[in-house]
Amino acid sequence: MVYPGTVMDDRVTEPYLVGQEAIAGELSRGKWCVYLHEWLGDEYDLPTWRMQVAEHAAEFGVDVCFMDIPRKDMTLVANAHALPSFEQVTQSVAALEHYRATVADRRRSAQ
Repeated sequence: MVYPGTVMDDRVTEPYLVGQEAIAGELSRGKWCVYLHEWLGDEYDLPTWRMQVAEHAAEFGVDVCFMDIPRKDMTLVANAHALPSFEQVTQSVAALEHYRATVADRRRSAQ
């Protein structure tokens, strides 16, 4: 699963889920994805996940690029021919950090 963002009125939309197979379609429409590494779970490791995303993107004719954001434990996935701006990536990362904090708060409240 991935949370992509898209620019609308000079801002990034709220995060939403999209499956691995759908990433290529999102990238072909000029969107990008920021992926939280904790979503890899026990099923995947990051290199395998990247390889699978790249294979799906190639089927759509999308030249995909990956950028690790190590201090945030995230990976940016983008169409190499439609890269997001620094500000867009920053907004996407901030939205996902907010999501993480919200999930963590819910978990603490449930305990």
